[in-house]
Amino acid sequence: MSADQERMSDTISRARSFLFVPGDRPERFAKALATAADIVVVDFEDSVAAQKKDVAREGFKTFAVTAEIGRVVVRINAAGTNDFELDVDACRSAGVSAVVLSKTEGNDDLQRFASLAGKMRVIALVESALGLDKCGEITGHDLVDRIAFGSIDYRLDLGIPEDGPGLSAARSEIVLRSRLASISAPIEGVTAAYNDDALLISEIRLARSFGFGAKLAIHPAQIEAINAGFSPTQAEVVWAKRIAAAVAAAGGEVGAVSLNGEMIDRPILLRAEQILERTAVQR
Repeated sequence: MSADQERMSDTISRARSFLFVPGDRPERFAKALATAADIVVVDFEDSVAAQKKDVAREGFKTFAVTAEIGRVVVRINAAGTNDFELDVDACRSAGVSAVVLSKTEGNDDLQRFASLAGKMRVIALVESALGLDKCGEITGHDLVDRIAFGSIDYRLDLGIPEDGPGLSAARSEIVLRSRLASISAPIEGVTAAYNDDALLISEIRLARSFGFGAKLAIHPAQIEAINAGFSPTQAEVVWAKRIAAAVAAAGGEVGAVSLNGEMIDRPILLRAEQILERTAVQR
């Protein structure tokens, strides 16, 4: 892995917000990078019409020469499509260190990507029944830094009419497989109603309740809520600092310390340390 790829891998692992921008709208690239989004995703797939994909690839290569490329990944078309190799070539020419691989459905897709892109990092987009079935295989691949859940396409594939309990098993499976592979918590899908703040906050809370650690966004107006929603709250930070201080005052004797009537055992201390670590990283 190159130094640029290693830095990108770390950025992907820590990111909370991933902002999509259509690949055929180069005038929006710099605007997206000017937001507080942790990562900007230039989209070569669904948001670009078939007849404009060549234009998108060429426009992106031109833009990437001067872009803050360390915050940019590209969503490329699925491995079984005619645009796949052209997308990978454009990413290599532009110096991109990572992609979002649409409709990832197992090692065959990832190996095909690796044969063209080498050690370029991957956010694997799981958005089908087969992708979910192969999720353990996908998370175990050495190029994959994180899983993103394509919830809208997943619902389409399975005939699930709306978001809700029907996606619970999929969300739990993606979180479980990510944890077993020791990669960062997965990325939740988009909230399509970008002007519905209440719905966005509700969906962020739902994602967090399952163990997701980030979310895809389709509009800059969603970024502030997403970053806040996937960061420790002020109350959590205060609690974590009190736990750490109480343990330190006891000489590190976990299990022999209580705070406000609550015994502090090792899992509680580890939870506090995780919160403080996330807070330090996201400053």
